[in-house]
Amino acid sequence: MSVNTLNVVAIAETSPERAEELKEVCLGLIGPTLKEDGCISYDLYVDVTNPGRFTFIENWESKEHLDAHLGAPHFVAAASAFGKIVTKELSVILLNKLT
Repeated sequence: MSVNTLNVVAIAETSPERAEELKEVCLGLIGPTLKEDGCISYDLYVDVTNPGRFTFIENWESKEHLDAHLGAPHFVAAASAFGKIVTKELSVILLNKLT
C-alpha cells in the first residue's frame, strides 16, 4: 500500500431492530465499489459488541477517486437508504498514511 493513498474509516450505526437492514445496504455497496476506478480496498466490519454498528475501512488512490465514489449511483442510493435507517450521524474520517 502506497504512503500517498487515501484511507477512509466510515461508521454507520442503527438500532438493533434495524441492524440487518443496514447490513444489507452496506453489503450492497461492496461489489460495485470494488469495481470503481481508484478503489484499492473496501472492507466492511461489524462491531462485536454492537451488531448495529458497521465500519467501512477503505483505501483509495486519491481524494478525487473517493469524490467520484461519493457521486456514483450505487453510493447515492445507499446514502439515501442510510438516511432512513441510521440512528446516529455517519462518522467519516479521512486519513493519510505517514509511513
